[in-house]
Amino acid sequence: MLILMRHGEASWKASSDQERILTDAGVAYVDRQIAHYQQSLLTVEKIISSSYVRAKQTASQVHNLIPEAQWVLDDRWSPDAPLSDAIAALEEHWVDNLLVVTHQPLIGYAVPFLAEGVVHTPEPLLPGQLVALDLLWPASASAIRLSL
Repeated sequence: MLILMRHGEASWKASSDQERILTDAGVAYVDRQIAHYQQSLLTVEKIISSSYVRAKQTASQVHNLIPEAQWVLDDRWSPDAPLSDAIAALEEHWVDNLLVVTHQPLIGYAVPFLAEGVVHTPEPLLPGQLVALDLLWPASASAIRLSL
């Protein structure tokens, strides 16, 4: 299973986009998401996140639930990374139960690419939202979208 998660709500008060931190509301919402999806998240073997502060904070919140999961930073999942690079990162880090904490618009392109084989306007995913996909390998139209 692949779980794609958009980072929590972030503040705009930062000297750069990479340094934006989660708002208090963002932290609280991610905590509620983790509690709600705990059963699915407990199966995660590896977490990938970009090095942007808000993604690392979100991933850290999940990692607190599953400290035994390996956590890697990979900026091929940063906001402006090409989808092809993000898919290559999935291939490199692939395990049966993988969580990726990432950003819009990349997550919005990854979901329809993996599930439908098309890349169109990004799917609107809210901060902190999770999407679970059942797939054997990350490729175009290779996934079935699951409800957690």
